[in-house]
Parts: sequence; C-alpha cells; structure tokens
Amino acid sequence: MSIVENAELLSIWGNLVHPPKQISRNVVELTIKAIDSFYSQGHLDFGGSEFRSALLENVAPILEDDPNYAWWSLSPGQYLITYNEILTDVNYYTLIYPHNRLIQAGSTHPAFFWTPTSKNQKISTILHVGEKGIRLKENSRISIALTYKNPLSEGE
Repeated sequence: MSIVENAELLSIWGNLVHPPKQISRNVVELTIKAIDSFYSQGHLDFGGSEFRSALLENVAPILEDDPNYAWWSLSPGQYLITYNEILTDVNYYTLIYPHNRLIQAGSTHPAFFWTPTSKNQKISTILHVGEKGIRLKENSRISIALTYKNPLSEGE
C-alpha cells in the first residue's frame, strides 16, 4: 500500500479550488464549502429503528471588505463542515486530519478515514470550535488528506 502522489492526485480529486496551492507531493489540502450548525438533537438506538438525524441549519458567511470571499464567524461549539473537494474514484480512500493552522487557531476536527461509496460523494466532518471561537474565510484550507489506492481494487 502506498500513498498516491501529484499527477495521480489530480486525476482522482475533483472540485479543487486552486490545485497548485492545494497539492504538494503527496497531500491535498481540503477547503470549506459549507458550514451547518446543529439545530436539534439526533436520536440513535441499538437497532436503528428509532434513528433520526439531527436537524441542520446553514451558517451563512458574511461579506466584508473582499467582495469575492466572505467569512464565517463561529462561536464555540460543534458544526458540520462540508468540503469543496470530492474523491472521484471509489477505488481510493483517504486519511483526513486537521491542518496545523486550524489547531493553532484554537479549533480542530477528528482525524478519519474516508472511503467513498459512490462517485462524487461529498465529504463532511464535525468541526470543534474552541472557547474563543474562530473566523474562517470561504475556501480556507483546514484539512490535509493523504490518499491511498484501495488494495482490494488493484487486481481489477
């Protein structure tokens, strides 16, 4: 198993905002497309018959001085973030972890493996905003993705 690099990354990642800035050697830096807050609690039980997703409310970014990009100003708490980028090939999976700058700004998200179950499936995770809050500009790079070829697909 080996990490996917440069040209191959370009062929399997879609919706990159600016590839020269986002791809370096063997990583892709992921950017924010949307942020939602949790409007209600979800329900989860052992068997799944009583499962109910939490309701979400979109958090709209605010335009300030730059007419091309707006900012989110988030209070402490948890949010659902959706990335711009998508993994376009189900024969790959990726390890996504927080960008060091996100951590230095007082927020984080869990590291997780992502394996798409269908082509062009959106990727989301929970953003944990620290006690001082955070400001995030549209398309800010907040996560790093290391991508791998699924060893089960190599015989195809």
